[in-house]
Amino acid sequence: MNQKPREVMSDGVRLCVEVLGKGTPLLFAHSLGSCRHQVRRLLEPLVREFQIIVFDQRGHCGSAPVTDPALYNPQSMAKDIAAVLDAVGIEQAIIGGESMGAATALLFATQQPKRVRHLLQVAPTVADEPNPGGDMVTALADFAAQYGLTAAADAVALAAMGRGIPRSAAQMITAHWTHHQLDSFVAANRAVPQWVLFDSLAPVAALRMPIGVVGWGGDPSRPISLARRLASAARNGHLETVESLGEMASDPGLYAQLIRRLLDR
Repeated sequence: MNQKPREVMSDGVRLCVEVLGKGTPLLFAHSLGSCRHQVRRLLEPLVREFQIIVFDQRGHCGSAPVTDPALYNPQSMAKDIAAVLDAVGIEQAIIGGESMGAATALLFATQQPKRVRHLLQVAPTVADEPNPGGDMVTALADFAAQYGLTAAADAVALAAMGRGIPRSAAQMITAHWTHHQLDSFVAANRAVPQWVLFDSLAPVAALRMPIGVVGWGGDPSRPISLARRLASAARNGHLETVESLGEMASDPGLYAQLIRRLLDR
């Protein structure tokens, strides 16, 4: 049975949280510019087996707008995960995320490893090195600030098609952009590409829980090389790869299948 969305406060920031299904708790943090609705759709096939916890990360969608780039720091956003777990009364869970959410989930795992039963990293963007696509993301923020979110979403779709990525794949990323407050979206897209979590991958190597990683090619801001390095650095790491984001978009059930496969291993 799904619960109504609830408000959770984390260090003065209001977050919007949903809990779906029953079973082993699985909290999943969305990517930059995405929202809980997109995660809920992607993970829906797992609801019969897991208690899925999804939330709008700070400044996104149903959570309170955050227009100060300094408040989009990974340490604070990792603490948001703890606040969500505390609010729903869960001590330990499978913790995962995509892109920006992968970073906040990874940092949370290094800060509170006993609360992480299994760590999932989908299309990670950053760990011990800057995001190689960071300049592209900040340029997008500048474009959105000048022309608006709808124009920014259309521009990303056209650029993706120019690289051979189907429009449907680009729309997976941009589908919920217009649900965000413009200044909040811009602030997030200027701040998050500057993140570097660690000096090296030693904190990842120190983690004892299983770490499952999903990576795909052809996406400059989500380098498959980082996915491979994270899986290799982990004591108990497993990697699943997909040729491209286009392949993910063409098979709506593939996202949940890859996560289920990693959890089975």
